[in-house]
Amino acid sequence: MGMYKNMQDILKAVRFDEELLRLLYYNPEDYLSKTLDPLDERLPNILDMDLGKQWEIRDERIMITPKDDDLTNKRICRIFVYFGDRFPLPQKKSYLIASQDIVVDVLCHADFENKDIRSTRIGDRLNQIFALSDVTGMGKMEYVRGRVLTRTPSQYVGFQHIYRFGSTKQ
Repeated sequence: MGMYKNMQDILKAVRFDEELLRLLYYNPEDYLSKTLDPLDERLPNILDMDLGKQWEIRDERIMITPKDDDLTNKRICRIFVYFGDRFPLPQKKSYLIASQDIVVDVLCHADFENKDIRSTRIGDRLNQIFALSDVTGMGKMEYVRGRVLTRTPSQYVGFQHIYRFGSTKQ
């Protein structure tokens, strides 16, 4: 399985996860405006919406290239999913059998972060999706590290999560 297939598997895992989509799409709970928590069962399931709406949500909130210049005029949550470092296994010294990092940057507007600390909720869900699971490649993914993103659009907070998995090309 090559890098292209690995990325397809990873994108499928995040694009079709109902809980993650809810956290990226729905506003924080607000008692005054009677806005429900994004995970409340009374809100419509995103995976039950028409396909056009589903892909509109995915395309705006899950990207593989770091495009954030449009966020200055929006109040949303977005993740960037892309490859990080790739290390050949010491005994193989080959591109074909390697340890591959996958990076997920989480950006949340202050309106989400100040109400329900949304970046942590998204990070928790990403960890449930990826850490110690067989999303792609050889073996289970492991959590490598996380760190604050220092360059974010105005009024956004950012956090980066890095996972690692074994990758092969046959």
